Amino acid sequence: MKKILLTASTAALLCGCGGPNYSITGNAGLEPGDSVFLIGSGRTELAAGIVCADSTIRLKGRVAEPEIAQLADQERIPVGTAVIFLEPGEIRTVPTDDRRVYAVSGTPLNDRKREFDERMADFDRKFRELPLDAPADSLYADYNKLVPESIEANLDNLFGAYLFSVYEFDGNDIAAAKARLECFTPAMQAHPTLKRIAEKVAAAENTEIGKPYMDLTLPDAAGEPTTLSGIVGNGRWVLLDFWATWCGPCCREIPHLREAYAACKSKGLEIYGVSLDNDAAKWKTFVADNDMPWINVLGVSADKRSDAAAMYGISSIPANFLISPEGIIVARDLRGENIKARLEEAMR
Repeated sequence: MKKILLTASTAALLCGCGGPNYSITGNAGLEPGDSVFLIGSGRTELAAGIVCADSTIRLKGRVAEPEIAQLADQERIPVGTAVIFLEPGEIRTVPTDDRRVYAVSGTPLNDRKREFDERMADFDRKFRELPLDAPADSLYADYNKLVPESIEANLDNLFGAYLFSVYEFDGNDIAAAKARLECFTPAMQAHPTLKRIAEKVAAAENTEIGKPYMDLTLPDAAGEPTTLSGIVGNGRWVLLDFWATWCGPCCREIPHLREAYAACKSKGLEIYGVSLDNDAAKWKTFVADNDMPWINVLGVSADKRSDAAAMYGISSIPANFLISPEGIIVARDLRGENIKARLEEAMR
């Protein structure tokens, strides 16, 4: 039998604190004797156990308010793509034909999620069975109503917030996101799930074209703090670039950045490249091996957080911002050959 080291939160849970108010039982496709973990937002370990001889799992815990979690294996890797709404009650998990997914039911929010998933699967089946020459306008119309109608029916609970965050929220449509956030009840707007989205919306507003840049101080490859404000100004244009070595599209942009830097450095261009790598050694080696002569800093702290990415509302990379000598964001998300052309145009 494999041993498990209990986290402080799990130990406190077992010691009392009002006792568990939810339980999770069932099967999630794990092998008997394996460790199983319940992981919450921020990779927080909420509960842990051992898969029973009959492949069932049994976990208990306590939540003050509903939250979203996933089951994870002994490597702390999520089991499939399913999510569990932790709320008081007896939650059940059942494997499905798709090994990436286990069905969850037994409590109100999980039952709503399961019903929604079944309706989505039904639409998928209908689309696959539809003849190529058959009219599909009516089917598409019904499909396009499913998410917004489901959100509107759940503005007072975490299931509605989950649907909004996964299916509807678009960081590029700030007005629509703000309008939807305001529809949720005050209690839900205060929930961490929606507060995180509200923070992203605020960050996106703060980094719109025409807004002043926000300062960053991050370590370079030698560990020396390098401040963005020490570069902006004095006639210099700065391209603030968020990237990572593990991001294929980011790596494909490097030749274009190199070309733009060579053409525009003498005209006052500097690049402040913020890596979102967790592996600092890999990042340093990559920069050294790939001819990236501009300023490179690491934007991820020892606890794997990136306040820089959060400050600039980064939800996907590559992402960049062109900052004028006056400290104003004048362009963003430049790509490919357009990087050099847009820089030359701005610096005339």
